[in-house]
Amino acid sequence: MPKGVGVSMSEFIILDENENQKGIPQTEEPKEPQKKPSRLRGYIVGVLCFLRKNLQWKLLSLLVAVLVWVTIMNIDDPYITVTIPDVPVSSLNESVLQERGKISEIESGKTVTLKVHAPSSIAEKLTAQDFLAVADYRQMSLVYSVPIQVSVRDDSPYNKEDIDITIESREPEVMVLTLENYTSQTFRVDIQTKGEAAEGYYVSDMVVKPNLVQISGSEKQIERIERVVVEVGTGQVKKSFERDAVIHAYDKNGYEIDESMITFDTKEVNVEVTVLPTKKILLLITTQGEPAYGYECTNIQHVPTEIMIAGKAEDLTDIYSMTIPFDITMQSKDYGAKINIETYLEEYYGGKYVLVDEEKYVTVTAYIERLPSRDFKIKSADISVVGLTEGYDLIFTTKNDINIKVFGRQEELDKLTPQALKLYVDVTDYEPGSYYVSVNSATDAFVTVSHGTIGIAIEEAVDAMVVDDGTGNVDDDMPDSDAGEDTGQEGTAPSE
Repeated sequence: MPKGVGVSMSEFIILDENENQKGIPQTEEPKEPQKKPSRLRGYIVGVLCFLRKNLQWKLLSLLVAVLVWVTIMNIDDPYITVTIPDVPVSSLNESVLQERGKISEIESGKTVTLKVHAPSSIAEKLTAQDFLAVADYRQMSLVYSVPIQVSVRDDSPYNKEDIDITIESREPEVMVLTLENYTSQTFRVDIQTKGEAAEGYYVSDMVVKPNLVQISGSEKQIERIERVVVEVGTGQVKKSFERDAVIHAYDKNGYEIDESMITFDTKEVNVEVTVLPTKKILLLITTQGEPAYGYECTNIQHVPTEIMIAGKAEDLTDIYSMTIPFDITMQSKDYGAKINIETYLEEYYGGKYVLVDEEKYVTVTAYIERLPSRDFKIKSADISVVGLTEGYDLIFTTKNDINIKVFGRQEELDKLTPQALKLYVDVTDYEPGSYYVSVNSATDAFVTVSHGTIGIAIEEAVDAMVVDDGTGNVDDDMPDSDAGEDTGQEGTAPSE
């Protein structure tokens, strides 16, 4: 054999057999009769011989075939990694905190971002709704962090055995919590309308049942609540109605409180809305009382002069104007004030009407001017006595004239006389004694008479003595010869 040529064992055996066939004498052994092999055995032997020949090449060919198949499959639908953002994280077993009087606020980990490895035909269709992310509070650590577990949702169309979806990573991996005290507080429910009623109609009243709601949550969130309201649509309404409305809580800046952070004991309330027809009427002002002595109200102005009210249709037919009294008693200069129209409607009409206008007050100004005056010197003889009890006499103890000042327009003052003033004193129920009493006036003139005072004495009347001078003439002897000068005229003051 040439040097350097390798011969395998099988080839050596073949060469040896060939050499024996070429003439090397062999000892003949007795031959036994041979059985003819079966056909099945021949097939098996043939397959084994085939597999035994070049086995390493056959195995290599199989491996290459697999690699080619994988390559072809990756070229046709390759695996890729995609990012799925904003997968919401659900909290489980929050009650374990409430049992300890605590509640959590999530600092981070409300949502999670996933990196997912899947065939491109599937990966490109995956969304956050295909994944379930949960944080179980029973697994919370001492630093208030909860592991986030992510899986493909059972109801996802891609959750199948023949679809390989691998979640490579999640960010963040934990939900970080802040623990606060758990508390509850009761709030009043206000109503906020949305839209205007139809022309000629007005939303006069709204009632919410129940009007109180209890809200629970962390102390921080409860303290943020400024108002609790329900919104009710009232656009173009013409009649009263009733409906349910959802409660919302707002902070002082008007931002709605995240409802995931608080709990309402009831989320809906019933709202009754009353809608009434409207009518425009005149608003009038009348003065009440008298200004100070010597003054008169020369004019009165007010704004507004018309108001819009609402009420039942049958009640609106009975009203065309409304008059509000304005008290100017003892005013000596221009006097202004604001009067609450709503209060007047309630007090004088028993709540039959509702003010529609946004302006709830009428501004009134009374113009007060000083009148010309005239002084009168009055004698007691010009003063009548009213109310003197029978059996009593009245004597004016003031000897001098009294001064009476009269205010009025000049033309009225010029026509006056002391007698036209119709002055009198009223001594009804006075007992005997000395007094200073007011001098009143019952004049028909358009003037203001100041009240003067005068001294009086009330005495029991003395019977007249009868004297017979022997001639048959009878004289009435008066107790005081000058009594006529001191006694005022008795009579009745003119009716006012």
